[in-house]
Amino acid sequence: MNKEMIVPVSSLVLKIKSVLQSTIQLNNIWIQGEVSNLTKHRSGHYYFIVKDDKALLNCVMFASNASRLPFVLEEGMKILMQGNVNVYETSGTLQFVVKTMKEDGIGNLYLEFEKRKRMLQDLGYFDENHKKEKPAIINNIGIITAREGAALQDVIRTIRSRWPMMEMKLYPAYVQGKQAAKSLVLQIQKADSQGHDALLVVRGGGSFEDLFCFNDVDLVKTIYACHTYIVSGVGHEVDTTLCDLVSDHRAVTPTAAAQWVSLNIYEEHKLLLKREQMLIDSMKHKLKQAHLRLDKVESHPYMQDPMNYISDKYLLLDSYINKLDAYKMDILNKESDITNKIQLLNQLMISNLDNQRHTFQSKDLEGALQNYYKNQVFTFSKNVSLLDAYSPLKTLSRGYSIVSKDTIIKSIDDIHINDTVSITLKDGKAKAIISNKEKIEWQKN
Repeated sequence: MNKEMIVPVSSLVLKIKSVLQSTIQLNNIWIQGEVSNLTKHRSGHYYFIVKDDKALLNCVMFASNASRLPFVLEEGMKILMQGNVNVYETSGTLQFVVKTMKEDGIGNLYLEFEKRKRMLQDLGYFDENHKKEKPAIINNIGIITAREGAALQDVIRTIRSRWPMMEMKLYPAYVQGKQAAKSLVLQIQKADSQGHDALLVVRGGGSFEDLFCFNDVDLVKTIYACHTYIVSGVGHEVDTTLCDLVSDHRAVTPTAAAQWVSLNIYEEHKLLLKREQMLIDSMKHKLKQAHLRLDKVESHPYMQDPMNYISDKYLLLDSYINKLDAYKMDILNKESDITNKIQLLNQLMISNLDNQRHTFQSKDLEGALQNYYKNQVFTFSKNVSLLDAYSPLKTLSRGYSIVSKDTIIKSIDDIHINDTVSITLKDGKAKAIISNKEKIEWQKN
């Protein structure tokens, strides 16, 4: 190790760059190719790829040279360019630094692509409102692609790893060449009639020419007329075909198309476990509440010994009735006593007035006594009326009633649903079971 030379990466890249620049002279060579992946930076520099059917070359044209171009550089143009080979040290990539450029015509296929795209777009074939929504459940798919292609293996491998229970059926079609467009149309029509949840039209990457069969007008119209949800996964992310534009969903690769139509079994399993736990917790809570209500019912005296509970209530009711009868009799006796005392008082007052008349002859004194008598009679009558008004029997005679359970009920909080209560009216008694109750806050003036 000590005898070997050790150099940093930057030194090696600089050495390669020096060798290329000193040995490769391109001043008299024009490079021909088609522009792809064109980026016009805000600085004025152009970054793009020039390619043919066998190779591609990363290129850069700095703003000082790009600003002098006599034409507008566009994607798909065929060009002739001159410049030098350079190695971009930071990334270690080979670049062609373009000094001058001229048009070599625009690719016929690209022109045809743009023509078809404008025509189909004007006719509404790419309208987003026509695209079908993704089915909520996809368990059966049809795959339209080449039987031996890598795209099919990518789709199968992806779906088997994510959602192994997916049913898949292959509809083999050519995906390149003159017969490809017609083959794709026939297989899509066949697959559309088989009742699949979704169809995948997929193909791996390739050149613009290789993928051109997916720009066929009849193919676009066939996809547009399909009743089945269609996913297009043709080429790579940078490739865009008319098949992509008309399909219900465009995936950037066949693998992405397979991911789009399949669930992730591991994520779904986690979701099911989470929902299972939520159901268990909810059921435990409901059972706990039900047990609490059951314990409350079971602890009620009626549930312990129904007959004894009812007997106690009957005895208590009889005692209330006896007390009420006693109160009634006492009130009647007091009313009779009051009447007798009123009569006696009248007699005494009359006797006193007669005596006073004999004693006092003055009209003024007699008038005063008469006024005194009237005041006493009025006060007495008022007190008797008040006593009568506050009598329980008087209250009952006005339509009121006395409701009792163990004791006289004074508040809505003293009774509960299904309680048996006794109701005393002015002329009898009744029993009732509470089926509903409502608390009211009365406003006080």
